Amino acid sequence: MTPEQEAARKKQLVSAAKALLSLQVGVSIGSQRISKILLRLDLQNDETSQVFHQFNRAILSFPVGNERLLWAYPALLERDAELTRIEAEFRPRLLNACIAIISQYG
Repeated sequence: MTPEQEAARKKQLVSAAKALLSLQVGVSIGSQRISKILLRLDLQNDETSQVFHQFNRAILSFPVGNERLLWAYPALLERDAELTRIEAEFRPRLLNACIAIISQYG
């Protein structure tokens, strides 16, 4: 990766962290976006990035994004209760990780 590409990806990372921190995007989608960028930057083993990977593994079986439109509504609402619980459990650590990303790369 060239220095220019790295700088652009770090800018994307900060933007994604700000979007999640400000709740412009949902926790699930924001976390997935940040994880992808961290992977492209080869920072997936960084301590800050671990919370995103842990959260993404925890919600792997849940419908997020456009996938939600394909689910039957009763099943979707039933799964949402558990998804909400997991998001609430991870939210403080995810937001702290976003703050760390913005502080380090912003």
